Amino acid sequence: MIHAEGDVAKRGVGKRFRLSDAFWEQIEPALPQLPRQRTGRPRLPMRPILEGIFYVLRTGIQWNAVPREFGTSSTIHR
Repeated sequence: MIHAEGDVAKRGVGKRFRLSDAFWEQIEPALPQLPRQRTGRPRLPMRPILEGIFYVLRTGIQWNAVPREFGTSSTIHR
């Protein structure tokens, strides 16, 4: 059965596309510590952004079709 794109958005992304806590603890120290912004929108946490990047790499989905629970597609791509 083929699901419409809206059905996927309602169900959310499965746990298999999330980073485990053990993996996150290993890679978090390797990520750059960005200085705090003074103006503009606040930065998103790095974990959902990285999960979005891995989601694109694992599924082959287009950047502009990344589920919103990871953040905006432009933020994930950037």
